[in-house]
Amino acid sequence: MSLFLRNYEASMAKFTDAPDLFHPICAYAIFGALLTRWKYRCVLQGGVPPRWTNIWALLIGDSGGSRKSTCINMAHAVMRRVDESIDAPTEGSPEGLLGWLSKRHQLEKNNACGIIVSSEFSLLLSQAQRTYSVALKPLLMDLHDIPPVKKRQLTKVEYVIPQPRIGMLGGIATDLLPSLSVSDDWLGGFFSRCLLIHGTRVRKEKRGGTPSDEVYAKHADALFHALRRWRESQRKIAEKKNGHSSKRVMFDYDDAALKVVDLLPEPPEEPNLNGTLVRASVHLHKLAAIEQIDENPEASTIGKKATKRALDYLMESWWKRVPEVIDECFARSRSDFEGDRLARRIRRYIIRHGGSCQWAEVMRGCGIKSDEVRKAITSLEDAGMVKLGEGEGGAVMVTSLNVHAAENGDD
Repeated sequence: MSLFLRNYEASMAKFTDAPDLFHPICAYAIFGALLTRWKYRCVLQGGVPPRWTNIWALLIGDSGGSRKSTCINMAHAVMRRVDESIDAPTEGSPEGLLGWLSKRHQLEKNNACGIIVSSEFSLLLSQAQRTYSVALKPLLMDLHDIPPVKKRQLTKVEYVIPQPRIGMLGGIATDLLPSLSVSDDWLGGFFSRCLLIHGTRVRKEKRGGTPSDEVYAKHADALFHALRRWRESQRKIAEKKNGHSSKRVMFDYDDAALKVVDLLPEPPEEPNLNGTLVRASVHLHKLAAIEQIDENPEASTIGKKATKRALDYLMESWWKRVPEVIDECFARSRSDFEGDRLARRIRRYIIRHGGSCQWAEVMRGCGIKSDEVRKAITSLEDAGMVKLGEGEGGAVMVTSLNVHAAENGDD
């Protein structure tokens, strides 16, 4: 049974030809953001400090053709009907964001939470490159991880904000991502905290539809009632365990669900991918918690079926696709072409793509520098790690040798 997610995804798909992967992540993002409200709070066991359900989701696709904004705006409309107070500002300085969170805490104790929703996420990335906003990305990363207390001393004001939490839902064109990011954004953890969902339309309609107010209201009502049932259930569970309802019990997997968690693959050793895919367990826990509440708000633990649904979506929409996004978008520095880094990246790229690639594919994925790529492949060939051959139409193919050893990290 699904109280909100499945009905929302099926309903909104009728109004647009957007990639099917986009609707679920938008629904997860707004659901997770609402669960960071203090009265609904869902705090997850594991991690120091404990995790919350704030999700950073970034829809990636062709500019104007992938319907990113449409999907984001639909979810945003539903969320605002449930609770518009968590709609965080999308523009401003780091101090402005802290001021907004501080005001939220003052209006309602412990409620410094929100979600930044921006169908044009490139504007936020552009702003972060300006001098007055240079601290914006580090601040957002801190807020993603939910510090116990955020303190910031300015000339005229001091911010002391307990457990500030920020989610994000944005969209950006694939071609813009590399120009608006630097190596530190990837290696330092900004984009590795994001669920980068790359979608391509498989069906095309000349004219999309517009959901009516009744459609939005129906989904908002379903989401609100799921949240309210969760809140009442958690109060009863806390009261039974602790003697009072103010201290909620952390949400964790049951034993059957943990067996599903064990199906998560080990992240690859390649630094660019490892820094992103190593966070899979965190993403899975958040999505599984949302799935479980959607299935049964009275549940005391996250079950097997909810975890499996979350894992299936995570693997299909993110794990399998994000390497391509990183290959296309990672802003490589000069150091990425020094030593044997490029050669090792090329071999891992070939193995990841079935063990054999066209030379041109290797260049597009690993570095569009003919001389450097040629030298690296020659070195790999001399070391007996790849061989060159001819494919269809005379294309030069590069094939990995001793694939089993490489897959086990022996290279």
